[in-house]
Amino acid sequence: MLLFQLPGLAKAAVILLAAATTMAEGKIARHAAAEKRTYPTSAIQWQPCPADINTVAALDVECGVLTVPLDYTAPHSNETLDLSLVRVPALKKPAKHSILLNFGGPGAEARHALAELSDMLQVVTGGEHDLITWDPRGTAETLTFSCFDNTTIRTQFTSQLGLGNASDVQRGVIWAAGKNYADACANYPDAQKKAPIINTAFTARDAMQIVDAVEEDRLLRYWGFSYGTDLGATLAALFPERAEKVLLDGVYTPNQYFYERTDSQGFASADDTFSEFFRQCVATPEVCSLARSHPNATAKQLESAAYDLIEELKYRPIPYNGAILGYSELKIAIRFGLYAPGTWLEIDSILNAFLTEPRNETLAGETLGGYISLSLAAPVDDAGIGIECVDKAPRSNSFDVISASIDEAQAVSRLLGDSLAALIATCAQWTLEPRERYMDGFAKVKPLKPLFVIGNTYDSATSIKSARNFTETVKGSVLLEHGGVGHASIAQPSLCTARAIQAFFTNGTLPEPNTVCKTVTTPFKYAKFGPTWQDLFPQLGYELPKSNQTQAARARPRDSTEEAIKKLSRRSRGVVS
Repeated sequence: MLLFQLPGLAKAAVILLAAATTMAEGKIARHAAAEKRTYPTSAIQWQPCPADINTVAALDVECGVLTVPLDYTAPHSNETLDLSLVRVPALKKPAKHSILLNFGGPGAEARHALAELSDMLQVVTGGEHDLITWDPRGTAETLTFSCFDNTTIRTQFTSQLGLGNASDVQRGVIWAAGKNYADACANYPDAQKKAPIINTAFTARDAMQIVDAVEEDRLLRYWGFSYGTDLGATLAALFPERAEKVLLDGVYTPNQYFYERTDSQGFASADDTFSEFFRQCVATPEVCSLARSHPNATAKQLESAAYDLIEELKYRPIPYNGAILGYSELKIAIRFGLYAPGTWLEIDSILNAFLTEPRNETLAGETLGGYISLSLAAPVDDAGIGIECVDKAPRSNSFDVISASIDEAQAVSRLLGDSLAALIATCAQWTLEPRERYMDGFAKVKPLKPLFVIGNTYDSATSIKSARNFTETVKGSVLLEHGGVGHASIAQPSLCTARAIQAFFTNGTLPEPNTVCKTVTTPFKYAKFGPTWQDLFPQLGYELPKSNQTQAARARPRDSTEEAIKKLSRRSRGVVS
């Protein structure tokens, strides 16, 4: 998932701060609120970006460094942290303000994502603001969080984890594996040092340090995707009087993320999204090969066959190229394939290879194995699991408690509920606690201006139900339902949604509550024929920008934004599956 929260000042906020010394038995001590302390902020000197960012950038971008406190609970410490930032200058000069962006995770790097999506994001935000992002604590090269010396050792631990219903004994295996993983992190010296300071509350405070450095009015303008909505909710909670324009896109249920063992509500639309995949497939046989191979089958029949296949592979997996492909591999492919219309084509190819009779298992293995190996590489660090487990408050080493939480997740989604099992088991038994955790909930949050919330009708990772619940929780928030598929609104273009975002950041206008925006075309047609985001720029008031001098943009493919969104989807939560 893409997809979290930033620092702020709330009079009624309850902040739990751990002692600045080593934690004892995971206890969090209560201290004076850190946000009442002030810190000096260094200036940002913007300069050309390194080649790895320039080569993927759609527009000219600039890079900078901002020095912030390493530990916000240690006001007398001189230790600092350098944040690496990317800025996309406004298309219209001079820039009105800056918009901060977070692309989710937790654990996903952000600088390359902004560079790749810079033209689309500038157009959709109205072109009047500088766009800024940074790699949050624990991610990329910013306090990289790792529990192991190398990927080989990490894989030995992560391979013990899996999906909750992959076998009759899997629950016990995951419970034990979660303990192994949590203990490995607790015993790794570098993880012990970094875990307390990679929490979302500190990341929020970093965000406000950026605001202080670039905004004379000290007001926050922000767009967060997936986990970025948890970060955005935290920003609004901690700094309500500075939350001027906050857009939460693909809501990841902040209350569950911080205060419950399972994030199950995010998957509340997963089964509906899978059903929509088959409905759209049957309606678009000229694109969907599964429909062409089964011309007389209904959407419900194809969906039933897919669930039967998942269950079959639990007991009869297939060997392929030295690997075993079964229940877990197919579910993982479906999970991440649902993130964007472009990867719906991958699901189509995989299911068609398995369900077409007589089955060609070599072709089926090549299709599924190829997607897994190319799209879902093993993680190179432990940022995703580490940040969320540090943030998540409930702890328990009881098998019965953890199993009940897995049951809760499974009840929400037949398709994807058990994919949360590894996260539940690991975070429940985690012992590295944060120096700060926001603990006052979100029902009393009163930001300076109403929050703008967007939820997709069919989002398998962050459900529309989650968006509705959060909008009801934070009074005055306004929900727009993006009537498309995929993870967050940018996965499938809508001129209606894009114009609403433009109006919000340009002049603060919010749509009418519960507005539903249609997309420009259906998912399979969009994936195959477009129009691309770049094709829609003229209808949004912009021609294709011609000022970019980067090598990548001069030869930029027409569908480059769509490819970047697919990559972003794969990076967002592919940590423990």
